[in-house]
Amino acid sequence: MDWFRKFVDWFAKFPEKWKALQKGQKLVIIMIIASVILAIILLAIVNAPKYVLLLTTRTEQDAGSVIQQLETLGIPYKVEAGNRILIPSSYNVYEVRMRLASTGILSGSSRGFEILDQTSLGATSFDKQVRYQIALQGELERTISTIKGVQSSRVVLTLPKYTYYVRGEMSEPRASVMVVMDPGQSLSKEQVKGIVSLIQGAVEGIKTENIKIIDQTGQDLTAMLNLDQSTALASTKMELKVNLENYYKQKIKVPLENIFGPGRVEVIPDVKLNWEKVEKQITTYTAPNKKEGLVRSKETESEYSTTSQGAGGPVGTESNIPPTTYESTEGTGVTTYQKSHEIVNYELNQVIENIVKNTEGEIENITVSVVIDSSSTVLERTSKDEVQNYIKTIIEKSISANTPNGSVTYAVAFLPFSREIQEQFYKELQTTTEIQKLRTRLILVLLASILIFFASYLGLIQFRKIKARKMIQERYKLLQEEAQRALEAIEQAEEVQPGGEEEAILEQLKEYLQQVSEASPEEVATVLKVWISEK
Repeated sequence: MDWFRKFVDWFAKFPEKWKALQKGQKLVIIMIIASVILAIILLAIVNAPKYVLLLTTRTEQDAGSVIQQLETLGIPYKVEAGNRILIPSSYNVYEVRMRLASTGILSGSSRGFEILDQTSLGATSFDKQVRYQIALQGELERTISTIKGVQSSRVVLTLPKYTYYVRGEMSEPRASVMVVMDPGQSLSKEQVKGIVSLIQGAVEGIKTENIKIIDQTGQDLTAMLNLDQSTALASTKMELKVNLENYYKQKIKVPLENIFGPGRVEVIPDVKLNWEKVEKQITTYTAPNKKEGLVRSKETESEYSTTSQGAGGPVGTESNIPPTTYESTEGTGVTTYQKSHEIVNYELNQVIENIVKNTEGEIENITVSVVIDSSSTVLERTSKDEVQNYIKTIIEKSISANTPNGSVTYAVAFLPFSREIQEQFYKELQTTTEIQKLRTRLILVLLASILIFFASYLGLIQFRKIKARKMIQERYKLLQEEAQRALEAIEQAEEVQPGGEEEAILEQLKEYLQQVSEASPEEVATVLKVWISEK
């Protein structure tokens, strides 16, 4: 406790000792204390733990799960806006992420097929179906969330009820998907089609029209897809028609513009496509050749009858009773009878022909209308009839090869084109060009004026310096001459002792310089400047 008493006594006497110190000593002590405090603050800032980004979660629920796991692991953390979680830089960020991933919380609130590992005794088939549906929804949510631009997703499946033997009443599964996009991002048509294909591959028996996808604004994204076959077919037909018309338009317009000039030819094609498809089956039956062919059935019928010789007598019992007298008997002859009949059925020769006539997408008719600017200079050298014949020949040779004979019709017209918009555009372009040139000239004039001004200013300053230097040198020479004359006059007029000669001269010079400085201080200052510059 002695040190504490000494400290209390020293602290009580500190005001008296502080008053007894000089200002310089006080300033030194204040500087030392300030330096120590500043050093402590800098050390605290340097040694303070630096936090780095661990991960950014989609929802607050996911962030809460990550924070809870970090607390379990004993890792300090900081949370910033946007669900950003930071940890000190002394920890290995990648190792911490791996440890979090091993617990399964980085996959978000959605649970996938890992929930099927958690089996329970007494689970019914319905319970297993529900767990499978939840797991399938979670896997789809995770997969869709990995698409570029998708922040999170939610999938709801409506699957038919299954038993071990039969399927339930509802036979068509359905799926509803909601995607939450990043700010400024949106799904393209190809991405929406990819999500539909993904769900079709994951859910057994689901149809395309039973999949609905919306975003966080409630917009139906599946509306941009032609899920109906008839609508898709109509869209394909129209797209093919437009592509063919653009193809023939460019094929005819480009060479004609090279002749008549850009913007002086307009081509209007109209392509009619044939979408007829005929399937026909013809079955022909022909008789087989005689005694040849495949036997279908055979029927044979035959009869045979014979009669043999034997003793005969009258019919009855009397013939079998021994009489006293016997009657004579007549013998009978032998009779033979034969008959045969045969029926053979042959298979008919059958010829089946499947005739398919498919003309889908073939060009049935092309109508081309060509309008040429009548003010073109080419028409001044060539008559319109000759030009029209040339154009018809070019059209026929260009597009007739890919079409049936006689399916190309065309019309050529010579009309003056309106040049008002083009002239107005040229005027505006010319005005803009002139304004731009004027601005460039003004900027160049301004820059030249600034350069001339600074050059003149610097030249004037340099001229004034040279003039002032000459005046200073002249005044310096005049003062030296006056000082020399004053010294000579003092030496001649007064006689001084040998020991005090130099002191007397210095006193006289001081008096003279004081008089000169009082009379013309500017000249004295000028002389001093010259001396300093020379040294």
